[in-house]
Amino acid sequence: MDYEWDRKKTFELKEEHLKLLQNTYIRWDDCEYGAPAIDSKRPFGNSGRYTIILEMAETLGIKTFKDVEGYDTVTEEQAEYLETLWGETQTALQIILRNRTFKPGVFEATGYSVDWKRVSDSSMSTKIEENSE
Repeated sequence: MDYEWDRKKTFELKEEHLKLLQNTYIRWDDCEYGAPAIDSKRPFGNSGRYTIILEMAETLGIKTFKDVEGYDTVTEEQAEYLETLWGETQTALQIILRNRTFKPGVFEATGYSVDWKRVSDSSMSTKIEENSE
């Protein structure tokens, strides 16, 4: 029988994850006993979906362009890519803290485990830089 807790999961820790996490705003969450936390409303110091996306684009060197109203923006494809990367930072941070490493690579864990282990080094990247003007 195939149980979820027996299945291996794989994650590629990318340079992009590291750059995003390096630029996050860490604060003290004073809930219950308190804990350090990334500010969920202002992870890079400002708030708002498009402001956050633009800050991520700047951090990663992704070129923006002006929309019809003259505001900086990114393509929908770039926005989706950035949102995916941001969602992956939870696993990326877990890997960084568990393995005490900031070196990109491929990691595996079993099922619900958070005990990520490096299985290979990686320099692969799917960075989106170009846009249509």
